[in-house]
Amino acid sequence: MLDINAHILPGIHASTPDRPRAVEAARALVAAGVDTAVAPAMVGEAPGAALDAADAARDDLRRALEAASVPLRVLPGAIVPLSHLPLLDPPVLARCTAGDGGRWVIATLPDAGWPLDLAGIIDGLQMAGLGLVLAHPERAEAVQLAPDRLRDALGRGALVQLAAGSMAGAHGARAERTAFDLLRGGMVTVLASDSASRTEHVLDLAGTLDVLERVLRRPRDEVAWMLDAGPRRIVAGEPVRAPRLVPQPRVPGA
Repeated sequence: MLDINAHILPGIHASTPDRPRAVEAARALVAAGVDTAVAPAMVGEAPGAALDAADAARDDLRRALEAASVPLRVLPGAIVPLSHLPLLDPPVLARCTAGDGGRWVIATLPDAGWPLDLAGIIDGLQMAGLGLVLAHPERAEAVQLAPDRLRDALGRGALVQLAAGSMAGAHGARAERTAFDLLRGGMVTVLASDSASRTEHVLDLAGTLDVLERVLRRPRDEVAWMLDAGPRRIVAGEPVRAPRLVPQPRVPGA
């Protein structure tokens, strides 16, 4: 599997403040069946500095993983607040793309309020040959109040990345409920381990597949697209046309 939003950079992500914790988090990902992970920069008011710091931490982690014989491929990327995207110069924006493909930018919605310029941001990215991945929208208040808000963004070509931990209640009851609403509504493109929570990394990705099978009533090889084939297309910079994984009708008497 490929994790497109793994918070495992030492000194960058809150759950991995140092190299030993980062190596253990990476080891846990491998144990969960992950062979490749995007370890993103956290872009804020000083994007260049944040990207440089993440590059250095990523190189440090790669050396540490090699020394510890942890077979995890670590890729570049960034998490960008949606409101920051229009402010980034093209070279900086290119550095924010996930993996080696140079196409998909992962961004977060504001915690409160709906971005009225979302359609314009998506269109602007597409004019630059880029695409938008909305990370963990189930944690945004506006989506919790009205999950169908995301349908317009999806229709414009944006992708939706659900946090695996949200389905286990790691980010609260409202995020958990919204995560399942988005799944049942066919609005989820891919899943990722995503940021740490009070339960830290949610690494039971096999358990996540079990949940997807149960909620969508689809076989494992179909739902696994969200944790493997879909993320691999994103990091390769390829077009992503996700299968419409909506729940299958219940079989009477099953």
